[in-house]
Amino acid sequence: MVFNSALFILSALISFSVLAQNESQNLEDSWLQEVMPLANSFSEKQGDPPVYLAFQSADENELIGYIFTTPDIPPEEYGFSGPIDALIGMNLDGEITGVKVLFYWESYKHVRGDFIVDSGFPEQFTGKAIADEFRLRVDIDGISRATISSWALARGIRNATRRVAMAYLPGSSFVIEANVEIDVLQTLQDQNWDDYLASGFVKEFSAPIAGESDLNFALAYMGHYRLGELLVGANDYSNSDRTASEMIEDGHMLLLGLTGNTPRLQQLRLGTMQNGILYPNRGDRVVFAGTADEGKIADRAQFAIALFMHPDVDITQPFTMVYDTSEVRGEFNDYVGVDYQLPEDVLTLIMGIPATEENTVTQSVFFIVILLLAVILFVLNLPRIRASLDNSSQ
Repeated sequence: MVFNSALFILSALISFSVLAQNESQNLEDSWLQEVMPLANSFSEKQGDPPVYLAFQSADENELIGYIFTTPDIPPEEYGFSGPIDALIGMNLDGEITGVKVLFYWESYKHVRGDFIVDSGFPEQFTGKAIADEFRLRVDIDGISRATISSWALARGIRNATRRVAMAYLPGSSFVIEANVEIDVLQTLQDQNWDDYLASGFVKEFSAPIAGESDLNFALAYMGHYRLGELLVGANDYSNSDRTASEMIEDGHMLLLGLTGNTPRLQQLRLGTMQNGILYPNRGDRVVFAGTADEGKIADRAQFAIALFMHPDVDITQPFTMVYDTSEVRGEFNDYVGVDYQLPEDVLTLIMGIPATEENTVTQSVFFIVILLLAVILFVLNLPRIRASLDNSSQ
């Protein structure tokens, strides 16, 4: 009986896999037209990553965009029960021209029907720039009672379009900005955990547990997907971000690596302080961030959690991470903690060029222009100055 059940499940999974593959490999021309309405002809699939070229004229001399499927651009993001395969059109400006869901399998699809397509959720992406984060409840509206599926499709579309843009749209604003981010991140990529500790990007503190060993924390800012993938690895960051999408709408993400007496961790004893204001943590603002097997944190912690700070905390200013050591949890009469300030290069990655640097550049350009104008005026008036000097000497 058990063997037959297992065989049935295996057969079903194989059937779903074959069906999904057929959908993504055998595309109808009408589907290509659906996601790129202005195109009149399409090439065969080509290139790396694989794309269909979309042309406005039949003689294929006016390229207007690219069409691609998410299975062709791994890794795929998983919904509640598996990946959601989609066909995506993107124009040369890095804007999405259409999204068509090709295949997905969710356990409650039998009850709700084709809930992703029927919800109108895919239509929200049309016209959006790929530089958008596609955050649920912020940039796009999720599907009711299907947050994980909404997140998976949104993240899959974002990741696929960005990878295609990096390969085929080198002059687009997104790629230019992405290259700046990569350059900024290069220093952090070249460093190890000890370098992070020395620079202050990672800070450590310990919480005493009465009669037992200490609970140790390593703190770092992780509120950008490039930082998350760097610190804990792409898989653990994706999983933590997916879990958080169900519960948390705002706030910057902090990484906490834990060692020592980790069974004694109480999430409601965590908090942040800034300008004398305490922001106690709520239980629904902490998610599991992996077992510290990948990324820069590998072998430096027993496991990691992601804590989303209160949205009123200003990340451009110093703040303090605290752990309540009071006898009664949540009183914060006694606590331990560590001061933290985001390094300038991390702020640059998150927010662009710092205001101070931008002002310095602007001032420098202004003074150069003034100096050039002064030189030009001097040269233009040089004959008059000489004549005046000659007259005075006579």
